[in-house]
Amino acid sequence: MSVPANAQVLKKLGKRAERSAERAVERRVDREARRSTDRALDSVIDAPKKKKKEKRKKRRNKEKSEDVVIIGAKNDSISKPKEN
Repeated sequence: MSVPANAQVLKKLGKRAERSAERAVERRVDREARRSTDRALDSVIDAPKKKKKEKRKKRRNKEKSEDVVIIGAKNDSISKPKEN
């Protein structure tokens, strides 16, 4: 009678271990899904800020390039040979 009792105990332990492993996998999947969702939401929230910064940089670069062109134009007019 001790052999069937041991078999039942081992069977219960096996089922308990299986459920524990399933819960561990489910927790891991939930954690990873939560992380990826958080990252996606953060990138969506931060996206307008990045675009504004990029627009500012483009404006500044454009203004700087215009300044260079103006300075270059002044230098060109100075270095032109005088006509007699």
